[in-house]
Amino acid sequence: MALVSDHPLYLLGLRFPLKLRVSVRQGYVTLHNEIATKKLGSGDSFVVPAFLRFACDVMPGRGQPAVFTLALEHDDMEAAGGGKRWSRALAHHIFQSPQGQWTAARLAALWQVTPHKARARLFAEGEALLSLVREQRLAHALHTAAQADGDDARNLAEVAAGSGFASVPAFCDACVDVAGVRPALFLRGPGGAGRESAL
Repeated sequence: MALVSDHPLYLLGLRFPLKLRVSVRQGYVTLHNEIATKKLGSGDSFVVPAFLRFACDVMPGRGQPAVFTLALEHDDMEAAGGGKRWSRALAHHIFQSPQGQWTAARLAALWQVTPHKARARLFAEGEALLSLVREQRLAHALHTAAQADGDDARNLAEVAAGSGFASVPAFCDACVDVAGVRPALFLRGPGGAGRESAL
């Protein structure tokens, strides 16, 4: 399915553990980070490299909403990730199981090291466990919204719980702090209600 926005939408700080294909069906999408910018129009698509942090600006066309899709593409986990071997592997685990209790103890057991060593590995790659968990849970929510059926009306509590957030306020805070968007982005309503951000 597709994401729809009737109004300009600015998503910040997005990062996915696998390659992400962004395809534009209608309107315009600009993908950018501190190094490069890629502008997409109707019919265009672009694959964002795995574990690359980027922003996504969505602009509707004249009198028509912007419509775009997000699709993960499997790749070789060892071949990409900007040298962040440990943090990218962890991001993939979190994305696959966002409802899990992602603690230093669990990470230590996963990597068969002490909790201190597990945190040190992330720190050496410029990452922190709690930030990575929050980021990947939000990425999971966004990707899930992109796959949802157009008739799938969900409330914030369902979206938050499905992506591992402890509460609606925690989910709302992550939406604003990590991606710079309002939580309504993740809701679909009957007859297109709430399509102002429209995920």
